[in-house]
Amino acid sequence: MKRLVALCVLPFAAASALAQAGAFHPTKPVTLVVPYSAGGGTDAVGRLFGKELGELWGQPVLVDNRTGASGVIGSAVVAKAAPDGQTLLLSVASIAINPYLIAKLPYDTRTDFTPITPVARPVVVMVGSPTLKANDIKSFVALAKAEPGKHSFASSEPSTRLYGERLAKASGIKLVHVPYKGAGQWMTDVVGSVVDTGFASITSAQPMMQDGRLKILGIASPQRSEMMTNVPTFGEQGVNDLESKSWYGLFGPGHMAPATVAAIHSDVVKVLAKPEVKAKLQSLGAEPGGETPEAFTKRFQHDLVEYEELTRELGIQAQ
Repeated sequence: MKRLVALCVLPFAAASALAQAGAFHPTKPVTLVVPYSAGGGTDAVGRLFGKELGELWGQPVLVDNRTGASGVIGSAVVAKAAPDGQTLLLSVASIAINPYLIAKLPYDTRTDFTPITPVARPVVVMVGSPTLKANDIKSFVALAKAEPGKHSFASSEPSTRLYGERLAKASGIKLVHVPYKGAGQWMTDVVGSVVDTGFASITSAQPMMQDGRLKILGIASPQRSEMMTNVPTFGEQGVNDLESKSWYGLFGPGHMAPATVAAIHSDVVKVLAKPEVKAKLQSLGAEPGGETPEAFTKRFQHDLVEYEELTRELGIQAQ
């Protein structure tokens, strides 16, 4: 029997009515913690929303890049902050994976964060070194089978690591995992042929893909991306069940007032309604989000259960 992850689901429906009666009025600059390095996809999305929300709130939104430990250091800052909306977190799905990879977290993932909304959904791609003797996933799998244990993949956070682990298991190949602190670092090493491949959002990899420094081997999406219609999906290349379920999620500290959560969500939706914001997100390789706090909380619950099962299935133990 599956062990369900218990989360406190706030009464957001009632809070929505309260939010309509007012708005979120920060009394000082808001801190938006991005637990990854500057220049990556999460940082780019964070700075876009920081600027737009700052204009809406009449207070600057300061992006604080607190890197390290697969996002744990930055997440801990928010987990310990006052639940007044003045400190927020923009994270990716690794926040739901870390409990099963890291034995001792400085917070309780299930209770120390309040899911607000996924502001956007990135498209994940597998990229390769320009010297790699493979131009797609099929040929890379064939190469890895011919040379077991000689090929590697990089990651800078748990969700992208799992793509490599799942690809290896689904294809019956052995890959060496090389961890990095930031996407920019490992992509530089892939360009330099230090590492063979890696998984990243189009947001992060786009500049190096556009100028040919990185090969694009495939897209982790149910359908091809409008940005690169010539690149086949994983499924089209015979690798199923690797579709991207990633998100750029906005969180607050645990136990935030429902009215505050609903008001912040309402303001994010206002930002997403701007055509220029939608266009910018799409240029970064991401699709707009904006689902309700209640829906995002349920998604977060589901992800916690799913990643627990997945890491167990792959034989990955917390360290």
